[in-house]
Amino acid sequence: MTGRRHGFTLIELLVVIAIIAVLIALLLPAVQSAREAARRAQCVNNVKQLLLGLHNFESSNGTLPKGVNEPYCNGLTPQTGSDALGSDQTEPFGPNWAILILPYIEQQGLYNSSNVLGYPGWPGPYNNVANPVQNAPNANLYNMDWCNTTVRSTRLAVFVCPTDPNNAPGSFFYTPSDFQSYPQLAPMDQMRGIPLTNWARGNYGAVQGATDPDHQLNGLDDLGAAPYPGMTKTGVMGLNFGVKLSAVTDGLSNTAFVGELRVGLSSMDIRGTWALGLAMASLCGHAKPYNPTPNNKNGFPWPNCNDGGDEMQDGPILGPLFPTANLQAMGFNCGGGMYNSGGQCRSMHPGGVNIGFGDGSVHFIKNSISQWVWYQILVKADGTVMSADSY
Repeated sequence: MTGRRHGFTLIELLVVIAIIAVLIALLLPAVQSAREAARRAQCVNNVKQLLLGLHNFESSNGTLPKGVNEPYCNGLTPQTGSDALGSDQTEPFGPNWAILILPYIEQQGLYNSSNVLGYPGWPGPYNNVANPVQNAPNANLYNMDWCNTTVRSTRLAVFVCPTDPNNAPGSFFYTPSDFQSYPQLAPMDQMRGIPLTNWARGNYGAVQGATDPDHQLNGLDDLGAAPYPGMTKTGVMGLNFGVKLSAVTDGLSNTAFVGELRVGLSSMDIRGTWALGLAMASLCGHAKPYNPTPNNKNGFPWPNCNDGGDEMQDGPILGPLFPTANLQAMGFNCGGGMYNSGGQCRSMHPGGVNIGFGDGSVHFIKNSISQWVWYQILVKADGTVMSADSY
């Protein structure tokens, strides 16, 4: 006569479940860490491809591409220009560095469809800087063929950091529904009178320097600007300028060319828009006291925030939607208007951002970097001696 078989007791079953749970808890961080390492490696590879494209462009054209082309700002200086001219998404900005290097990153077909030559622009400058739009000769100034739907809505893998979950397919800046609710924020084709919607997202920006684009207008320096009065603030690509490699007197291995950007918190948030040549969209670099280092969480929750992060002036719209944006390291200025005059390098990588240097190398810059060292990385000719040990 065979004995009766016994199953697991409840206590034994609970012990087994507890052991499995402990094992999962121990393994999960390792799995997540391995996944992030793979994502970061892909991000580094993207930055290297962009650096190669920039170097090939410079070899063919004698200079790096302009961070953004705005012919109507020609002739202006950091003292005579303004945020309204160089940083307003409703202004007729031209093709940016990302559009210009497309032939050098195996995207010749997309470049051809962009019709960059369809933006001759107006040589400028505006007659009245304080009242620019009303004084611009619109018929000649506004020609936006270069940013047609095919180009601006195309998601390119080389511009996508896999760590940023907000850069999924179908993630756009400024959708048709946004235009219905907030038409004042629209990038516009003024010649045709239509909004330019559905801009694909990206995660990389050309390094404009250590301050706002209007302080480096046409490659000139506003030596009185923060963070260090009397010192150069200019990077390698910005508003109407891209420099020769020989102008990078700090050394290519010490100077940032490409930095990471995070995709915005909503479709009305301009940050991380690869084909749009404005600060935080495809230009980055800041070292001001209120925005001193990568991924900073400066600022105050809405409605008390001001100058606590990127200088994105859509605060009255975005503030109520994201009252604690600063705690997400995505703070913004709470002023009105559409000026987007300065953006910090930001990423979703734990602890820092990937930065591509002029010698083709990519370094992971920690969020804890000092403001002074970060400033030296962002500018091309600060005249100080720095080694990689500093960062």
